[in-house]
Amino acid sequence: MTEIGLLQIFSLAIYHASYLYFIAAPLALWLIVRHSGARRYVLAVFFLAITILAYARFVEPRILLTAEHDVELNGCFDRAGAFRVAVFSDTHNGIFGNTISIERITKAVEAVRPDFVVVPGDYIYFLHPDRFEKTFAAFADLNAPIFAVLGNHDLGLPGPDLSVPLNENLSGLGVRMIDNTVLKLSNSRFSIELIGLSDEWEGRQDLALLERPPSAPRLVVTHHPETIFLFRDPMRADLLVGGHTHGGQIQLPFVTCWMTNICGNHAYGLRDENGVLVFTTSGTGMVGLPMRFRVPPRIDVLNIGYKACTAQ
Repeated sequence: MTEIGLLQIFSLAIYHASYLYFIAAPLALWLIVRHSGARRYVLAVFFLAITILAYARFVEPRILLTAEHDVELNGCFDRAGAFRVAVFSDTHNGIFGNTISIERITKAVEAVRPDFVVVPGDYIYFLHPDRFEKTFAAFADLNAPIFAVLGNHDLGLPGPDLSVPLNENLSGLGVRMIDNTVLKLSNSRFSIELIGLSDEWEGRQDLALLERPPSAPRLVVTHHPETIFLFRDPMRADLLVGGHTHGGQIQLPFVTCWMTNICGNHAYGLRDENGVLVFTTSGTGMVGLPMRFRVPPRIDVLNIGYKACTAQ
């Protein structure tokens, strides 16, 4: 069911071959000491190059950061409010053993004490359903409510479509799956409308959910943040939260932007698109290559506030 293709075989070959660094690096240092002139410089460049690759393979994927962002919603509403949301996505648990575990992620999320958690999809990367229970068990340890949608890898775009067993497993752990669903969340400090949209690549997003006038601030969660470009009048949202980009995953100055068109706050961060705020989280996992460079795994905390309209 989860047979891997040539790309994944190549990726796994890189993953395992990377351990040769621990032989190549001492050998390169020994040769640098032994030689002089141009040969020494060539060896030094080689040592530096493989050390950067080793950092991207062994170190940065294991760094888990927490970043706080203050977000003031545009417009005004019936009453003012504020709430705190933890966001993480693209965990891509599966064929790479250097991926951050769900247990470690949930412990970090618990430490920031959010009002609720949203997860914009892509939980797996060729992970067999037999491993779902053990891999995702720590979701049950979160005290804050968790709301989630599926991503393209969960749906077999690419890879096998494991959406049914994944939905069943996550739901059994207390994760509220909200693909194409509208919810009202309210307490003494805030009242919002939460909408989950299914993955854009799947082609069944119910954008009509956005057409009726919202009765409260509207937060939309979907895997692809570029869903914002499908919005048409009278669709309304105040904040859209997505993932998918991995922040570029391997962020080389100028090169990543040029090759992938994943640039600036389209790759990671907050931006305004025609009055709708869009936040893109950079995720915690990897696809393609088992590396991250200048984009460490990250949990984002959005401190969201909104104002009440002043009566005229």
